[in-house]
Amino acid sequence: MNRSDIVITGVGVVSSIGLGREAFTESLLNAASGVIELVDSTVGDRNATARYKFVQGSEGDTTQESPVEIGAPITGFDPKLFVKPRKALKVMCREIQTSFAASQMAIEDAGLSSLLPAEPADQAKISGRIVVDRIGTVFGSEMLYGDPEELADAFAACKTEDNEIDRSKFGNAAMRSITPLWMLKYLPNMPACHVGIAVNSHGPNNTLTVGDVSGPNAVLEACGYLRRGIADIMVAAAAGSRMNTTRTMFTEDQPLTGASEQVERSSRPHAKDAKGIVRGEGAACVILETAESAEQGNRKPIAKVVGMASRFVPSAAFAEGRFTSSSEENAGRGSAAAIEAAIAGALSDAGLTADDIGLVVGHGMGDPVIDAQEAEAIAKALPGIPVTLPIGLLGHTGAATGMLGLTAAVVAAQQGTAPPVAHASDCPDTLNIVEKSVPLKRPHVIALSHTSHGSATAVIVSAT
Repeated sequence: MNRSDIVITGVGVVSSIGLGREAFTESLLNAASGVIELVDSTVGDRNATARYKFVQGSEGDTTQESPVEIGAPITGFDPKLFVKPRKALKVMCREIQTSFAASQMAIEDAGLSSLLPAEPADQAKISGRIVVDRIGTVFGSEMLYGDPEELADAFAACKTEDNEIDRSKFGNAAMRSITPLWMLKYLPNMPACHVGIAVNSHGPNNTLTVGDVSGPNAVLEACGYLRRGIADIMVAAAAGSRMNTTRTMFTEDQPLTGASEQVERSSRPHAKDAKGIVRGEGAACVILETAESAEQGNRKPIAKVVGMASRFVPSAAFAEGRFTSSSEENAGRGSAAAIEAAIAGALSDAGLTADDIGLVVGHGMGDPVIDAQEAEAIAKALPGIPVTLPIGLLGHTGAATGMLGLTAAVVAAQQGTAPPVAHASDCPDTLNIVEKSVPLKRPHVIALSHTSHGSATAVIVSAT
């Protein structure tokens, strides 16, 4: 089987710019940003307000206070509309809820709802449902953090008369005040497990936790299962958040930016004046099928996967064992060599050249150090190709970032349109940043994702 025989039949999105493929597409093509002020915003059951200020330090620089008062939260999301049975919500943190919802959206988008849950082969012959061992799930995930409030009672029970914390008391205190199922809410592999159980999948099931490239790498693995003939349908998804209260306490991996004069334009990937990332949250899912499976089920493909590659070339910082949020040129985050290698690998896999690519979906995020590495790689490997930057609308969404970028590529290919970048005029001339929505001159779209450590993945999709 060739990789061009793998098609995408469904897309699900839970994001700050829309819930579902249609809303996501409309926002993407109109550069509608999800970045807002957080003073009056509620993220799940947590209030994210400007009261929280985080100290952001950099090597050799004076530590400065950097208030996290903006973000790209998901709004209007009700997990009860998607999670069944509802009692499962008790063991789902927000990231699990959003990934489950995105998966259900994608399943419905693909026209699979009436064919699931899957059944054993003998029963499926009668009912027409999917066979249990012919469908699988591969998800991208990350460390899922509990809310401080959930541990508050346990810590309070550890206080001494001197108002100190006696750590020896924590074990017994936690046993009394924390639900026995607490850990199940935060295991990184639970999104794939919940969806696998819901669709009764007995096929391949795996979870990848490799940062921003988690989602695209899940797609690579899912396509591998399809190519090897051990599944006909794969649910590939990713969810992540940089807005969880516990996660926001760590700021030494990347610089954060403050609010721009236009708050909704504060996330400025590749802008000359970019100072850091905007925190966001999200989830995305694609249904991957063999072309034969889609044809037999009379399911119309949205796009096809034609090439992909994953590469690793350690960044300077990773090679030296450094973690820093410094914006200095020598901070060492990101790897142009890895990005360039992933692009070359995906082009080779697809049997294409750079001249065949109509659009690059970049992974630029507003971190000037990492963005410079991506700019260098694109300028060398894909010179002059139009570039769009969805993180400018979505903020950085942790492990969901790469998958949301891939979803943007699918949408762009399906629509035949390059989504605009609102701050294109503020980006360097070395990149051909899309300023206004324009038709694609070529049908192939390449989605890039990469990490500060040096992982990079490229996936090429095209219209069917």
